[in-house]
Order: sequence, then C-alpha cells, then structure tokens
Amino acid sequence: MCDPSDVHYRLMNGYSVDWPLWDEDGLCAEGTPSFSPRLTSEILAWARDFTENYGIETGWPTEAAARSHERQGRRLLLLAERELSEEDDVVLGYWETNKRRGL
Repeated sequence: MCDPSDVHYRLMNGYSVDWPLWDEDGLCAEGTPSFSPRLTSEILAWARDFTENYGIETGWPTEAAARSHERQGRRLLLLAERELSEEDDVVLGYWETNKRRGL
C-alpha cells in the first residue's frame, strides 16, 4: 500500500474516488503521496469535479467542460511531478471522454 520509496503513481479519476492517486497496488490513501496543502486541495477539487459532472452514460456535459478538466489534470500532473521525490514518478491516466462528441 503506497510504499514511500521509488513509487510510480498514476493521477486518474475513478467513480466514487475522492483522492485520485494510484500506485502499483491500487488506490492510495488520501494524503499519499504527501503534497503541499494547496496541491492537495486542487487534486481533491479536480476529483470532485469529475464525480459531480461526468456522467457514466453521457460523459462531460459540454466539450468545454471536457477540455477544461483534461487541461486541469495536465496542470496538476506537472505540479505533482515537482513535489515528488526524484525517485518517484507520476503519469496522468486520463480516460474520460465526452461521449456526446467522442472527445
């Protein structure tokens, strides 16, 4: 469960997931890895946006919402990379599409 040394993380939303960080063993506990309070807050808000606005059958309500959420995920990825130790890495597992438009 989220070994603190040499970990490969994935920033990825999931249904009913408040803290969207995963390692090789699965979902990490909130606060793992440890980020600044501001980045932690932004990651939680990004996951909340997904939970509140992404429909399992319909995707994002608009193309603008889909693009905005993906841009925010890419921004959070860059911020997370800066805060992780050199031994760790993180990738963005962005799978959400706007099913209405196939984005």
